[in-house]
Amino acid sequence: MKTRRVFRVLGTPARNDDPTRARILEAAREQFLRLGFSPVTTDAIASAAGISKATLYRYFPGKERLFREIILGQLLEIEGGIESLISTGDRDFVDKLAAVLSFMGLELSKLGGLVTLDMQRNAPAVWKEFEAFRRERIFAKLKRILEEGRASGVFRDDIHQDFLILLYATIIQEVMNPATLVPFSLSFGEAFHMIITMMLEGTLTEKARARYLSSSAGIRPKKRRSQR
Repeated sequence: MKTRRVFRVLGTPARNDDPTRARILEAAREQFLRLGFSPVTTDAIASAAGISKATLYRYFPGKERLFREIILGQLLEIEGGIESLISTGDRDFVDKLAAVLSFMGLELSKLGGLVTLDMQRNAPAVWKEFEAFRRERIFAKLKRILEEGRASGVFRDDIHQDFLILLYATIIQEVMNPATLVPFSLSFGEAFHMIITMMLEGTLTEKARARYLSSSAGIRPKKRRSQR
C-alpha cells in the first residue's frame, strides 16, 4: 500500500531518549516551519541546536532527510489528534466535527503556503510523500466523520466530500498566514473562526445548522467591539 511506502521512505517518528537528537529536531522544526525548506541551512540548524555540523550529520545525513522527519512528525501529530477527537463518545456529533476541523485547521496552518510551495518546488520527493500521507491518512479520517454525519442526516448529501476536504485544507494552508491577512485587518483567530463557521454552516442540513447556531459550543467568530 502507498501508506506503508510513506513510512518506509520517511522512517519512524523521532526518538525522545537522545537529548542531542531532540535538540536538532526542535531547532529544525522551528526553522523549517517558519521559513520553508530551501532557505534553511544545516549550519543554521546546528548553531541553533548548539552542536557542530559534523554532529548533525552523524544523526541526519542531509537536510532533506531531516526535513522529512519534521514533516512526518507534524502529520503524525495531526493524525493522532484527529483520531482522538473522533473516538470521543461523549460529545454531540456537530460539536465533534467542529473540534476536528479546529484542530486539523490549526495544525495544517503550521504547514502553510510558504512551506508547502517551497516543499513542492525544492523537495519534490518529500512533497509527494506529504501528499500521499495527507490524502490517505488525514483526509480519510475526516471523510469518515463526514460520511457518518451524512448517514445520520447531519450533513447535506449534495456536496462532494473529497472536494470539500481538499477545499478546506487548501484554504487553511493558503490563507492562514500574516501576509495574506494584513490587507483585511483580520487576526489569525478571526480568520480561522470565519473559515470554520463558513464550512460548518455551509455543509450542515437545516436542522443541524439550527442546532449548531444555538449551541454555546458552536465555533463562531466573536464580534469586534466598536472602536471609539
